[in-house]
Amino acid sequence: MLLAIGLAFAAGIFGFFLGRNTKHTHTSSTAAVVSAPVNPQVAAGAHDFVQFGCAQCHGEQGRGGVSPYVPALTSAGRTLTADSLRSIINHGLGESKDPTRPYMPVWGEVISERQVNDLIAYIHAGLPQVATATPPPIPTGQGQAVEGATLYVVYGCINCHGPNGLGGVSNPLSADKTIPPLSGPGFRHDFPTDKAILDVIQSGSVIGSAPIVSMPHWGGIIPPERLQALLAYLKTLK
Repeated sequence: MLLAIGLAFAAGIFGFFLGRNTKHTHTSSTAAVVSAPVNPQVAAGAHDFVQFGCAQCHGEQGRGGVSPYVPALTSAGRTLTADSLRSIINHGLGESKDPTRPYMPVWGEVISERQVNDLIAYIHAGLPQVATATPPPIPTGQGQAVEGATLYVVYGCINCHGPNGLGGVSNPLSADKTIPPLSGPGFRHDFPTDKAILDVIQSGSVIGSAPIVSMPHWGGIIPPERLQALLAYLKTLK
């Protein structure tokens, strides 16, 4: 009797661990399918596309639909050569005095050659979906300043004006050799009112041609409520 009980108990323990192992194996197999390998250069380009705010003008995965003046890249990638795309990214494409009509700004002094090549590879690959290459979610119900802090990253402001608006990003052919900060006494002197800050975000600041980095028109891209959130965040800076 004792022997039978002991064998039954051992069989139960063996079955328990076998079940756990089978479950673990199934989970790992599922994860492997979800995390299928992606060409590293294409993946890097997908993340650059998000980091530099390209998706905010050209749409998620370059599908367009944000502004009638900004083309979808899903079709452009099939028609534009690598040299053409490189020139457009580095030197911009067109300007407009209408602040509601966005244009492609100059990125040459901000984005590295490696990043440009990665972006081109991503566009030529058809802008596929890449895991985690998505903008951070925008907080809601936590105040405008909190929302604005995330928008500052989502729209790529951080790439040119630096973390916390501290500036310091190179702009060698401009008068002061750097992209201006969005904090400090100099900024508050030049933009002393809420209207002045909102006006420059909407209308941009084109001070020359490439390779001078240009502030794009955000008026036709960023909706009014998000502009107010960005303003609230900028007013919290040093």
